[in-house]
Amino acid sequence: MIHWPKLWGKHLAIPVVLAGIAGGLALPAARAADADSPPPASAEVAPAPAPAPTPASTGNIFGDYFADWDRRVAAARASQPEWSSPVVTTTAMLEQRFRFDTAFQHAGNGADTIDLDGGKGVDLIVGDATEVQIAAAPYYVRTTPGKADITGFNDWPFFRIKERLFSSPEDAGDYVVSVWLQTQAATGIYTLTNHAFTLLPTLGFGKGFGPFIIQGTLGGVIPTTDQNTLGSQVAGNLAFQYHLWQVFWPQLEVNWTHYIGGPRDGRDQVFLTPGVVFGKFSVTDRLKFTFGAGYQLAVEPKYQPSPLLPTYNHSVVVTTRLTF
Repeated sequence: MIHWPKLWGKHLAIPVVLAGIAGGLALPAARAADADSPPPASAEVAPAPAPAPTPASTGNIFGDYFADWDRRVAAARASQPEWSSPVVTTTAMLEQRFRFDTAFQHAGNGADTIDLDGGKGVDLIVGDATEVQIAAAPYYVRTTPGKADITGFNDWPFFRIKERLFSSPEDAGDYVVSVWLQTQAATGIYTLTNHAFTLLPTLGFGKGFGPFIIQGTLGGVIPTTDQNTLGSQVAGNLAFQYHLWQVFWPQLEVNWTHYIGGPRDGRDQVFLTPGVVFGKFSVTDRLKFTFGAGYQLAVEPKYQPSPLLPTYNHSVVVTTRLTF
């Protein structure tokens, strides 16, 4: 005789157990979904902003790299201060922009030099903490009393790679520290070139104290050949800036060079550079324009004709940048 209640209970246990297992597996997923859900809107709790979407991988390494460019640039900028680059001192921040500078220099021997571009160019943020610069060769127009005019390209600081080591945005630590290496090729005309491939390693740093910012660099100029003839240089810059009215950046810079070896061995050259930068002004949603100017005045040493020191007595520097 078949005992229906026992048989029914025996067979009913199987779907109940399976249902329990399925429910147990589904429960964590349901809890995860609840955890990802935004809290109910209220006066006290605002929903968190959605993160920028990461483009889906296409399987093409180069295609994925360029598709992710905008997100990478935005993330790099968000993790550092939003200061303005000084007129002369190179900033330690990562930048993505086109920059063009012009300097109008007057030397103690009467020479006047127009330096077009000054070795600036295009800066690109190519990694989460990496920037490269592809520079243009500076073009000189020089007139000296009693001598033939000189017009042509100077040596070309064609490539720079910068690695940001530490940084924090303005609402946190408000600082940045970076290192970079620039390479300069001896491509200038005969009367301007130093005839040597040159390395320019540099440490850059900056710290903000509310609207007051200090930015600086310490680096070297090291020719790879003819050290005894050319000598090397140690160069330091400090820029003291104050931020007013969103787009106004008055500043005072100290620009120092110490010569090691060569005809200026043991000598120092110091400039003071008061100036101001205006920006950033929006051109489009993405493009922003900045411009500024500074007046460099040599304060050390006193003029000497040979070897010429300071290399120029005073200079007006005009800078323009287009950030993208």
